Amino acid sequence: MVRYHRMKGRPTLWLPGTDHAGIATQLVVERMLASEGISRSQMSRDEFTKRVWQWKEKYGGTITNQIKRLGASCDWTREHFTLDEQLSQAVIEAFIRLHEKGLIYQGSYMVNWSPSLQTAVSDLEVEYSEESGHLYYIKYRVAGRSDFLTVATTRPETLFGDVALAVNPKDERYAQFIGQMAIVPQTFGRHVPILADKNLGGGMYAEGNVATSNPPKGALDKA
Repeated sequence: MVRYHRMKGRPTLWLPGTDHAGIATQLVVERMLASEGISRSQMSRDEFTKRVWQWKEKYGGTITNQIKRLGASCDWTREHFTLDEQLSQAVIEAFIRLHEKGLIYQGSYMVNWSPSLQTAVSDLEVEYSEESGHLYYIKYRVAGRSDFLTVATTRPETLFGDVALAVNPKDERYAQFIGQMAIVPQTFGRHVPILADKNLGGGMYAEGNVATSNPPKGALDKA
């Protein structure tokens, strides 16, 4: 399109630039180090950064060369890289101005955490897969009574974050426990309140009228 309009005599500019692709680049460099018997954890931050820049200098121009071979009509004399000093300063300045105007802020947000990379990963870089799991039944004893409330879950490890138990007030089996306290298993007697939630029920399990309430475990979970 740029070439077409330029040939028609219109002033045009295709300004080329490349992104640092931090997560993808780190993965590639770590694999390269692993082939040498080196782990990132064995290196200092400066040493690892140096190896990343070495990799960038060697392979960073691959995409640019491919675009050139395709005949892209860019002004290659003005090509920039996102981590160029001039651009980095511009980004910092832009963020500072936005923050001073109250247009950006730091808040609590659900992120995708990579245990291997030790960093948050963008939603766009996460690949989801369906896997077969197990359904676990956890019994919560009602404090001061011999009764139990059973919760069916595929995530038993989240019980340590439970802040309440919820029951359907229309279910006569559980309505009598509303307002009382339940004991969370494996927590040395930690008590949580039993609350009413009329939206429970209708599931495929008999325990569908009982649920735990804890901080969201994923982007699709509800608080």
